[in-house]
Amino acid sequence: MTQNEDDFKKVLNQTLMFEGGYTEDNGGPTNYGVRQDMYDAYAKQNKVPSKNVKELKYGEVKDFYKKNYWETPKINLLPREIASSVFDYGVNAGQGKAIMAVQNIVGAKADGVIGPKTIKAVNKFVEANGAEELKKQVLDDRVNHYNQLVTSNPKKYGKYFQGWLNRVNKIASK
Repeated sequence: MTQNEDDFKKVLNQTLMFEGGYTEDNGGPTNYGVRQDMYDAYAKQNKVPSKNVKELKYGEVKDFYKKNYWETPKINLLPREIASSVFDYGVNAGQGKAIMAVQNIVGAKADGVIGPKTIKAVNKFVEANGAEELKKQVLDDRVNHYNQLVTSNPKKYGKYFQGWLNRVNKIASK
């Protein structure tokens, strides 16, 4: 099922509530969750003017996320109940990580690319177990990922852990 524009706006707005405004974190200058290097690559690829991420406006961020995190990785082809969780996971931890989590859960080849076989496996899983079960397992995978990050490098990631858990809990409640 392909999601529509309203679905995308809801998903994006939820994620932007977590991402906030301008900051300089481990990834460098970031605004609305968009790192400078990522925006530079997007601008070059899409022939739009590059700019400092500090200056990004909602419309530019919306276009960036729609292209790079919704349509290109084909998150928009996932069932509505799952798409939001996978999109936000991808924004926070990388699309490949989020997509491979789904693929591992549904028994598809974990290559980080959503194609017909992944969609078929997702639909089969949802039919057998329900969309809420898939969402729960994706969120559980996300918590495990964060636990591994904090365990591997507490000094670097420990300060983010509670915020990550709050984010997962908020998504779980929707």
